[in-house]
Amino acid sequence: MPEDSTIRCYDRHAAAYDLYQSTVVPEYETALETTAMTLERHLGKSPKVLDLGCGTGNASAAILKRSSGAKIFLLDGSASMVEVAKKKIDAISPDSVIGSKVSDLAADGWDLDLDPGKFDAVVSTLVLEHLAFDSYKTAIGKCFDLLRPGGWLIAVEGYSEEESDMLGWFEDLMEARKSLIKDPDLSDFVSSLRSEEEVHYYASKNQKAAWWREAGFDRVHVVWQYLCIALMAGQRP
Repeated sequence: MPEDSTIRCYDRHAAAYDLYQSTVVPEYETALETTAMTLERHLGKSPKVLDLGCGTGNASAAILKRSSGAKIFLLDGSASMVEVAKKKIDAISPDSVIGSKVSDLAADGWDLDLDPGKFDAVVSTLVLEHLAFDSYKTAIGKCFDLLRPGGWLIAVEGYSEEESDMLGWFEDLMEARKSLIKDPDLSDFVSSLRSEEEVHYYASKNQKAAWWREAGFDRVHVVWQYLCIALMAGQRP
């Protein structure tokens, strides 16, 4: 499996991820809660969910608090993240994890061994923005194929609009919030990894919505946004 710099970054700071994200990323918990609310609204209490780029399982944990009967398949490019996610979900709801896989979303074949039409939802939080645009469009197409008819893709992503200063504003807020982490060595270590190794590819909300529609999704809409982060949902007809 090809391993890019973003995956190396997350492998190296898996243990510190939750503290860093919850403290430094503005409205991180709101994004997770809104993801879970959106899933519950569209699919009820017992959906079968692919957590795409699961990280340490925070989105899945939020989903299980609202949709207690959900069954979760975990997929991430970082083996360390997948292991942390499994332990977290098992502690919340034993037997909710129906499988897991370590695979790079930027590489061909990450969807191998996953049955087409298997999932009620594909959920992805702050992940797809790390894919170059060709890989992004390929991933959206694979998500469409993995969903059952009527299933939903729900994704939280960073975006950038022409002539908008929201991305810079967001980054300034993150930098200011670093001081809330009481361990300065941890803060400096994780933030340096992100700045040196974590790669982002930003497009506008309208461009992303157009790519989703080209992949076949219907009812594509923005559910929530905050500065340069938006939660978008689309349904497979």
